Amino acid sequence: MKRVIGQCAVLLIAITILAQPALARMHLNCSTTKVIIVNAPSGNTSLSNEENLGFWVDDTAKILTFLDGTPLTVSRFDDRWISAVGGDMFYEFDRQDGFLTYATSTTKDGITTIVVGSGRCKPASTPTR
Repeated sequence: MKRVIGQCAVLLIAITILAQPALARMHLNCSTTKVIIVNAPSGNTSLSNEENLGFWVDDTAKILTFLDGTPLTVSRFDDRWISAVGGDMFYEFDRQDGFLTYATSTTKDGITTIVVGSGRCKPASTPTR
C-alpha cells in the first residue's frame, strides 16, 4: 500500500512539473526608417529606406534575440529600457512607448559609414511561448 501511495505521489509531482507553462516570450514587430550616411573624400552621400525588424523579448531570462534566433548582448533590461548590441549595431528600446532606436558607425580606408534608425514596435497579436 505504501508503495502504491509513493508511486502516485511521484506521478503527481511529475504531472505538476510538466503542467507548468513554458516561459513566455513576446514577439515585437518594429517598423523603422533607416538612414545610411557615407562620408568619403570624394563626397558625401545618404539614403533612407523603410526597414522591418523583429525581436523576441524574454522577460524571465532577460534575453533579446532577433526572430531568427540570433542573440543580442544585453547591457540593460528593466521595466523601462532594453539596451543591447548585435554585431556593431547598438539598439535602445523604450518599453513605455514602444520606440526603438539603433545606430552604428564604421571607418575604413578614410570612408566613414554611419547608420541610424528609429521607429515604433508593437507586440505581435498574441504572446508566444
